[in-house]
Amino acid sequence: MAIAQTQIGYTESTRNYAVWEDNSIHGYTRYGAWYGSPHGDWCAMFVSFCLHYADVEGMPLHWGVRPWIEELTELGLYHSAESYSPKPGDLIFYDWEGDGLSDHVGIVAEIAEATEHMGASIKVIEGNSSNMVRYLYYTPDDPVILGYSELPVQ
Repeated sequence: MAIAQTQIGYTESTRNYAVWEDNSIHGYTRYGAWYGSPHGDWCAMFVSFCLHYADVEGMPLHWGVRPWIEELTELGLYHSAESYSPKPGDLIFYDWEGDGLSDHVGIVAEIAEATEHMGASIKVIEGNSSNMVRYLYYTPDDPVILGYSELPVQ
């Protein structure tokens, strides 16, 4: 998480980009370049970059969220949103399309318990969120949260 926090505010390039076959524009990122896909969709590559530079051992690194969940499940590290209480440093997976498949990943930064004036929240660091690295907030029961991955015990 400390590595991810140093990346807050990073944005993908608007000058160095690739136009894909579907005419979508994809800017260069340091995370994609590090992973070998400089203009690729980069949420998972951002999280992999952070895990790599944090020297997290025993955690697979991946370019995409769906194959990553399969590997994490096999390792016993992935949990559905309903069966797990996240903690800072965990990975959080989202299902934006409501089809039961993950579309995006971030890193849990902070858990805030409900207070008299505010409900519980999960503060997350996400890459490739509006083409940048930034903090976002979710409620623990947000239906877009598909599941979480804890990190291997070190």
